[in-house]
Amino acid sequence: MKTRLESQNFLTLDGGRGVGAILVVLGHSAMFWPGFPTLPLVPLVDIFFILSGFVLAFAYEPRFDRGMTPWQFMLARIVRLYPLYILGILMGTAVHLYAYYGDGPDSSLGDLLFNSAPAFLMVPWMDPRSEYIYAANVPAWTLFFELVINLFYILIYPLIRRTSGLLVVVALSIALFLAMAVHYDTTDLGSRWTEFWGGFGRVGCTFFTGVLIYRLMGKPKETSSRRSLISVPLILLILFYGIGAPEPWKLPRDIILVTMVGPTLLWLFLIVQPPRWLQTTFATLGGMSYALYILHFPIYETVKRVAWKYPVILETPALGSFIVLGISMAVSYAAWQWYDEPVRAAINKWLKARRKRAEANMPAPADNVAVTRSR
Repeated sequence: MKTRLESQNFLTLDGGRGVGAILVVLGHSAMFWPGFPTLPLVPLVDIFFILSGFVLAFAYEPRFDRGMTPWQFMLARIVRLYPLYILGILMGTAVHLYAYYGDGPDSSLGDLLFNSAPAFLMVPWMDPRSEYIYAANVPAWTLFFELVINLFYILIYPLIRRTSGLLVVVALSIALFLAMAVHYDTTDLGSRWTEFWGGFGRVGCTFFTGVLIYRLMGKPKETSSRRSLISVPLILLILFYGIGAPEPWKLPRDIILVTMVGPTLLWLFLIVQPPRWLQTTFATLGGMSYALYILHFPIYETVKRVAWKYPVILETPALGSFIVLGISMAVSYAAWQWYDEPVRAAINKWLKARRKRAEANMPAPADNVAVTRSR
């Protein structure tokens, strides 16, 4: 018999998502490693989009078939993503203000707040102090593209309800991604203004690949019931993303990781669950992974500035990186448990009560009114 965790979660997928988020933190804090290496972890972000495509198809396509509207779907997505997104932007804006206030003639408080304000509405903005579309919290670019692709997904769902239609969209998305990757000579598309438009091809390719995997697996209605310790080495396969390639092979390597390795990892994560004694660990890794991903960058920026004042952090190999990771994991766990989940529960409770009031205030159907009058 399945445990409650097994019934509600793809636990190996959750574990892989957690390990991936940890690697992203280590990659972003690579300045604390000897020689300031550039870790080749760009394609790691694409795994999150692939997982998102599968998970949303699993959770929502049955609801789409029952008549869920685009408004209802997007409202559910906003409620899911916004609380932690806003927290990340608040943290990033605070660090941004500390870093740049009074730094030059164009860094007045009003100017800094003006350039930070659009991010609170998830609107990309050309901040003159940054090349990124979200200067206050760089990883937030993925949330913008996530919501864009979510909206596109439900709008075209009538056209891709049949897998043949979805195959056409996947093929076109892969072609667009490959064209953009070759044009910009990188798969690191979407986070900077210089490659902004390439982000649409990148996210479309990976997200709809995840949806396709859901279809090819026969639209599963429940999680796997197979348990095995092999789930541990499976999630550790993500560590191979840290292995680089010589410069001429960098782009081909990244394209292969995005289009072939990522989908294969997703399939492996889905076919087995961890042993019962590891289920809570895997579920915790997955549960806090989003918070870890979206909150770690302001923490990294803070630790970096502390390290400039206290050089021992820079002089001790990798110390700063593990300080960033430790603080980020503690903050992320707390934010997930005591902020994100309670806030989302409160919002969903309010929305449910609002729907009930609206239904209660709806006029009775005409035939019921006629029957009442005849009596």
